[in-house]
Amino acid sequence: MAEITLGKALKVKNRLTGRLAKVQADIQAYNSVPAGQADQVNVPALMKTREELVGALVSLKTAINEANREAQRVIYDLAEKKATAQFLAGVNTRHGPQPAVYPNTTEVSYVAALKKADVDGLVAGLEKEIDQLQDRLDQFNHVHKIEVDGRLLELAS
Repeated sequence: MAEITLGKALKVKNRLTGRLAKVQADIQAYNSVPAGQADQVNVPALMKTREELVGALVSLKTAINEANREAQRVIYDLAEKKATAQFLAGVNTRHGPQPAVYPNTTEVSYVAALKKADVDGLVAGLEKEIDQLQDRLDQFNHVHKIEVDGRLLELAS
């Protein structure tokens, strides 16, 4: 067993996820090939590697989840603030008269309940809160440690 910070565990998780995606892509690409090319890639061995990667990911995600219990509120709050900022970025703030687009059409005057300045202000406030929450979470991830199987770290390197 090895002890690593949550920050390192998250990096390892991302690396394992990338390796899993590559192995799966290779299995899909090389499972059925023209005769004479069948020995280029050992698909059954890749299936075993895939199974091992999935097992390692499940173990790592479980350990991360257990360690994150006390920070769960911050994690959810951060995610929702990011989602709100993204939502606001998509709000139509068109306001005032807009010229006719096609011949024989008339000018349209729009009324926006939330003006661009309103939305920009809301997003700026959210970004400040997001930065603060992210700093808290980064500190938590740097300080808290989890134990993981050494084999899991080998798979990620």
